[in-house]
Order: sequence, then C-alpha cells, then structure tokens
Amino acid sequence: MSGFAKRYSFRSGKVHDESCKTHNSGPLAIAACCVLFCLGIGLIIGFEAGRGGTGGQSRPWQQVRLPETLLPIHYDVELQVDVTAFTVVGQVNVTLRCATPTRHVILHSAELDIIGGDGTPGIQGSGDVIAPRITSWFLYTENQYLVLELDKALTKGAVYTVNLNFRGTLRDGLIGFYRSSYVNKDGQTRYLATTHMQPMGARLAFPCFDEPAFKATFTVTLVHRAGYTALANMPLENNVTRNDGWIADRFQRSVRMPTYLLAFVVSDYTSVGTVSSSGLETRIWARPAYIAAGMGDYGLDVAHKIVAYYEEYFDVPFPLPKIDHISIPDYSIGAMENWGLITYAESLLLYDARRPSASLKRGVAQIVAHELAHMWFGNLVTMEWWDGIWLNEGFASYVQYLGYGYVEPDVNVMEQFAYYRCQAVMEDDSLTSSRPIFQPVNHPDESREIFDSITYSKGASILRMLGNFVGESTFRKGLKSYLERNAYSNAVQDELWEALTLAARADGQTDLDVKTVMDTWTLQMGYPVVNLTRDYGRGTAQATQQHFLLDPTATVTVPSDFGYRWHIPLTYTTRGNSFDLPEQAWMRPDQDTSPVNLQGAGSDDWVLVNIHRVGYYRVNYDLTNWQLLTDYLNSDLYEEIPPDNRGTLIDDAFNLGRAGQLDLSTALDVTRYLVRERHFVPWSMAKAAMNYVETVFGSVNDLNDNWQAYMVQLISPFYNEVGWTLQQSDYNTEVGQVLAISTACTYGQPGCVNNATALFRRWMDTNNNSHIPETFKSTVYCTAIRYGGGPEWDFAWQRYLEGEPSEQSLLLSAMACSRDADILRSYLERSMDAAHVRRQSAPDVISYVGRSGVGKSLAWNFLVDNWDFYVENFDETQFTMASIVSSVTKQFSSQEDLDNLEQFLRDHPNQGTATRAFSQAVDTTGANLRFRRDNESKIRAWLDGLNRGN
Repeated sequence: MSGFAKRYSFRSGKVHDESCKTHNSGPLAIAACCVLFCLGIGLIIGFEAGRGGTGGQSRPWQQVRLPETLLPIHYDVELQVDVTAFTVVGQVNVTLRCATPTRHVILHSAELDIIGGDGTPGIQGSGDVIAPRITSWFLYTENQYLVLELDKALTKGAVYTVNLNFRGTLRDGLIGFYRSSYVNKDGQTRYLATTHMQPMGARLAFPCFDEPAFKATFTVTLVHRAGYTALANMPLENNVTRNDGWIADRFQRSVRMPTYLLAFVVSDYTSVGTVSSSGLETRIWARPAYIAAGMGDYGLDVAHKIVAYYEEYFDVPFPLPKIDHISIPDYSIGAMENWGLITYAESLLLYDARRPSASLKRGVAQIVAHELAHMWFGNLVTMEWWDGIWLNEGFASYVQYLGYGYVEPDVNVMEQFAYYRCQAVMEDDSLTSSRPIFQPVNHPDESREIFDSITYSKGASILRMLGNFVGESTFRKGLKSYLERNAYSNAVQDELWEALTLAARADGQTDLDVKTVMDTWTLQMGYPVVNLTRDYGRGTAQATQQHFLLDPTATVTVPSDFGYRWHIPLTYTTRGNSFDLPEQAWMRPDQDTSPVNLQGAGSDDWVLVNIHRVGYYRVNYDLTNWQLLTDYLNSDLYEEIPPDNRGTLIDDAFNLGRAGQLDLSTALDVTRYLVRERHFVPWSMAKAAMNYVETVFGSVNDLNDNWQAYMVQLISPFYNEVGWTLQQSDYNTEVGQVLAISTACTYGQPGCVNNATALFRRWMDTNNNSHIPETFKSTVYCTAIRYGGGPEWDFAWQRYLEGEPSEQSLLLSAMACSRDADILRSYLERSMDAAHVRRQSAPDVISYVGRSGVGKSLAWNFLVDNWDFYVENFDETQFTMASIVSSVTKQFSSQEDLDNLEQFLRDHPNQGTATRAFSQAVDTTGANLRFRRDNESKIRAWLDGLNRGN
C-alpha cells in the first residue's frame, strides 16, 4: 500500500493522510481503501505521458503536462514565514479563465500540506458567473498535481478564482522556498528564507500552474517577524503590523511572467543602491558586514550601467521600477534571473576592492551582465517550453560579453570569447553522445538535463556567428522586432528567425533566409570541420566539410535531416590582408566542394580561416599551409595574427590530431611558438588543449616527465619576464602574469614552486596572508598543498572553516591539490558533512579531487559508494550531477576505467540528470583509450627529438 500511496493520494473532506486511513477507520474505510487501491492500479497501468491521449479527458492528471483548459490570469499569494522555526503558512487565490469546459482544476503542488477543515479549497465565479461546487480533491504526486473535482463543468470564457490554504517548510535543499544561514561578526547564526524556482521549484512554494507558458501577474505578501526585511520581484506597496508582532509586507502587482521567475527573500540583510535618471532603483543586498565593507559597490556600479546599456542596445525599455541583486550563502548555481530580484552565490556578486583581482572583477561583471540580459531574453520574452531554454541562456551567454565590454572598455572582451565560450563546448559537441541545441523535452524532469554547455556555450557561439554574418545593425533591428512582438508572452525559435530574416531583407539581404541557415545549427548535434586545400600554382583553394568527431572510429546512430552538413559562413584572410574586414564565402550542405577566392595570395603566403573564431567550426589545412602558419608563428611577426586565432590554431591542431585528421607531430610543432607568446588568451587555449596529453599519459611516468619538462621550457621565458611583483597596469597584463605563474608552478618550475611554498609558509607562521596578492592566492595555495603534507592541509582546512566566501572558494579547490591519497579520502568524507562544507560545495569537492591524477580513482570510487547521497541532494538542481560525472571521469583513459563505467551503468540503469554526462564519459573514455594506444610512440618520439635538438 505504501507504494501506491506515494503515487496517488486521495483527499476529500477530512482525509489528510496519504495512506488509506481516515479519522474514523472502520470497515467502510477499509473498503474504500481497497477501491482506491484498485483504482490506483488502473491509473498506473493507464498512465500516459504528454498532452492528450485517450486517457486525457477522463483522467487529465495522468498527463505529465498541464492541460490547457484553464489559463491563470493573476495570483494573490501570502506566505507567513518563520525564518527560525523554518515554517511557512500560506494562502493563494488564483484567478483563471476557462479556455475549454472542464470539470477539473489541476495545478502543480509538491511537498505542501493542503489545509483541510475551514480551509478546504474553494472556487468562486467572477461577476454574475456561478461557480460549480468542489466535490473532492486529491494530490496526484506522480506528476506533482493538486486536482480539484467539480460537480459540473466550468464555462468557456468565464473567469473564476480558486482559493487554497497550505502549510510547508523552509526546505534544507537548494530549490523551491528554502533556508540558508550565515554566521555574523558576533558569532551568531543568522537564518534567511530564499527561493530558487527554475525549472520546477515554484510548486514547492505554493500551488500554481508551474510551466513557462502559463504566464500571469502576481501580488505577493510576505509576513515575517520584526528585525527582518522582505524582498520580492516588485517594490513594496505597504506594510502592516499584525498580532503578535508579525509584519505583513505587500508588494506591488507584477508584470505578466512565468512562475519560475518569482522570488522571495526574508533576511536581516542591508543594501547599497542608486537611482537612475529614468527613476530605476538598483540595489545590492548582502550580509550587513559585507555591505559596510563596500563589497557591493562594484556590483552596483556594473549593474547600474549595464541596464542603461541594454535599454539602448535593444531599444526596449526595462519595464520594472526597481531591480535588486542579492547574494545568498547557500546557492546551487551561479545566479538566477528572477525578474526584479536576481539571486547570486555570494562569491560571484561581491567584490572586495581592498583585495584587487582582475579575474574576480571579470567574474562579477560577467555574471551581472548575464543575468541582466535575461531581463529581456527569458523574462520579457520567454521560451514556450523547456526545449527552447537555449533562447534564454544562449542569448544571455552571448550578450553578457557586450555588457561586460561596455562597463570595462579597456578589456577586449570578445577576444576572450573563443576561450571561455567555444573551446570546451566544442570538445563536448564532438562526441556521438552530444545533442542538438533544440532538444525535445518530453517529460518535465528532463528539463534539468539541458542546462548544459550545449545550451549555454554553443547557443552563445552560434548567436555570435549569426550576428556576424547578418551584421550588427541588422541583428539589433531583428532583436528589437522579436522582443516587441512577443513582449510578456512566449516564443519559439522560428519566431526569432522570422524577425531576423525580415530585418535582413529590409537591409538589402534579400537572398538570406535565417531559418534555413540556423536550422542546420540548432536541429542537429555537432559541428563541421572545414578542410581547405590550396592550389599554390593557381592561387586558388577548395573547401569541403565533414562532421567532426574526436573518435574517428565512432558511429553516429542518431539520424539528421541535414545529413550532418551545415550552412557555413566561411571567413578568411591571407597574409597582409585585413583581420577586421575579412573575406566571407558561404558553404552549403548540398555542395561537395566550395571554391574560395584567395585574393591574390602567393604560394609563400599563408591563409587563415575562421577569423576570431566567429564561426562554430574547426579548420584543417593542407600540410604546406600548416607549415606556413607555423613558421609565421615562430617569427617576430607572430602578433600580426590576433590572439584568439593564435589560440584557435593550437586548439584546432590538437583536436584534429586527436581525431586522426592531422599528423600529431604537426600539431605538436605548432605549440613550439609558445616560447615567445605573452598573451593570456592563446596561452589559456593552448594549456586547455595540451592538458589532454597529461589526461591520457599522466600514468606513463617517463613520457609524462618529458612532457612536463617541455611545458616548463615553454613557460619559463614568460614566467621569468613577469616575476612575482604584482602588475596591475591593465587587464591583459595582470591576467597574463597570473597565467604565467600558475602554469610554471603547475608544471613544477623550481623557482615558482619555491616562491609559492615560501609565501604559504609565511602565512602559517604569522596567521596573516596579507602579503599574498589576491590574484596569486589560488596558485600559492594549491602549490603549497601539492608539495606539502599534513600540516599545510590542516592549516588550509582551519582557514577554510573560518574564511569568507571568496577565500573559501579558493581553499576548497586548493585542498584538492594534495597528492596524499589519505588526505584526499578524508577530504571527500568531510565534504558530505554540511556542518563543515556547505551543501552546495560538496559537488565541488569531489569534482576538484577527480581532476587530479592521484584523485581520479579515489573520486570515482567515492562517487560509486555514495551515489545515493549525491542523487538525493543534487539531482533536482541544474548542472550539478552532470558536472560531477564529467569532472570525475575526465581523466579516464584505460580499459579498466571503461569497464568501471560500463559496470556502473549496468548496476544503475537510471542516472537521472547525469544520463547524458555518463554517455559522454563512455564516449570520451573510449576515444582516450584509442588515442593512447595509437599515439604513445608518436609523442614519445617527438619529445625525444626535442631532447636531441631536432
């Protein structure tokens, strides 16, 4: 009976229990229970997914999507929150319109106790409309529904209000309405109530129509004790003191929006704010001590400027009178774009100017720019269903670079795009287990799986490519039309393509159909490699395309309507010609080869394709052109090739080598120029690509030692040039210095290791780390712990327990740098104790440990042994489980690793939100295994040749 009770919970009259019990248990009750049990078996057998189906009319609660019979218009929500007792008592009045006559009112509700007695659900008609009577109600927990059954059908077009009373708790999870806490300067634990509703958390806070297409307006009242401040999406309208000292804060009626954008916070926070010339109020909220220390000032400056910039860029005004940004101590993701009340992880919103760091400033500016971009893409115009989430996240991930570039004009932000957005996702997307950007979501639970690199980074990359080939003016014109046409409503990607096509045609691009082009990028997975073959005698070239796969032996089993071919906007230039205005040619899916006009390039001139890596594709050249490019990189003129293209050349070469499409020695030869490179972008891209050698061959001691020595040889000139005296002249200089020091220490350069460990030792001796520049801390901490032992680790652990969020983030990663297996095993155990490591940080610990050679097996075994812990705590949040699996398996490269993965999958047929991550892990491990088998002798021979001076 207990299994059935979890699936189907009947409530009518005074029945409150989810099992077959009533307050007057007797023969009739037992008989009723048997009837319900049989009914439940029938329901389970007859369960149908999706909208419609033969069971849809008689039992609409069996559909996994809400029926479209009722459309919410407005919610009046009141929540009485006891922040210290963790209780919530609420009521909601939902005004709705009947679209199709129905005898059922179905809303989402999860983990809420619908209050009986005088609080039994009610329904009233609007005006002269007479509402039917509620005959019974029940919770169908299979689909998280509250179902009200009526004695007759609602009338089409009529408006009704449903009244519900409920109780809940402030959850100890990180979704829905939950509790967080911090310790103040007096050592007191202070609690706060906060929310995270995306994708399906609003139903945990109050009964509602919890799907993105069911937009409505909201009036929220938060009732709390004195000494706390309540915040919601809209400004405060009024507050009233009630009996026993409760304070009721009522907020203004919201604009029309989906439930996942609602937010409430009750805390003892303080704020810093400003008001724009147009009257928009912006505030940063945080712990009082952090606001007093000025840690919200930079975020405020950035947020204030970016909103004004976006209003000008999109030519669509921000519709709300205020926007709050608030930092939350316990938070599962980076931030959430709740309309008017954006929530952030503390370390990502707050910046301490007393401890300057260019990378930390970049992090704050970019995440604020990302979330503010959502105010238009996602909030004003929302995807119709979760399969279109890339319309939200891809846009925000691209537009954040525009906003960041506006507030930090001295930083060439688009130069960083190839590294931060393209490089990693192109590796993910070159596996047969990848997926299209537009991914059908057949069950709501699947929505959590698609918050991944394909949605964010590939989405951003193809939008950047689109903006480049239509032109910025046309792009902005199309976006404005799309936003205005769909404001306060929902849209699908074809509506965006239509708006951009019309804008392009208005600007004279009469032969461009954006949908035709972009469908090849959004409706099939993967991307192409463009093969350019030159005829040096005639000065011409031919380009072909093919689906790029890291494992050349892999078989693609997922069919594509486009045959894994793409419309490719090919940008290129030749030696001596412009990088700012490159040539462009189109490659079409139905063409086997495309001629390329090389603009008179001579036989000694190189050709470079995909300028600034604006296109989402790789490029392979004939060997002569590869040699011409390599020689140029090794000349004093190498900086004439832009930094992002220098990095892309190494990234493409290495991945082509991995895929067997380019001789590995050619790829390795390209890296030799790094001895003269001083820019952080190509070095960062090179490191990311070249780390693959350590991933696969880290356990092959002699080869790994030679590789480490080669990397030290490459980085030492850069490291010796920048030294340890902090350079803050400009962003590129500072970040370049950090990269040089980090790389040198990572590969064991003796001077770097000695200096880092000495700085850490001084901290241990004085218990004061003010002598370590903020920007060097990550390297110093990790290096000292890697080359130290128990005392260094124990000291770091104590500092972690006492540290502020930014310091804790650094130490959390650094403590995983230990090479002592016992220490790492103990660290993993401690990460499961929320009293020591915040629940949100436990996934970070196992991910960090899994990335090291020593920790790989430890982390995997720990994950297997504690799988239920991770699923129970993190499967309902975006990113988390997939990130854990990806990090822990990244270094798998042996047959034993592959066997372990496959055995785990046999033992755990349901991997939840980590399903795709496991598929990718199997693919990656197989590719690594093949690469190791086929290339170990080649890499060893190439390194031996260097040692012999060849």
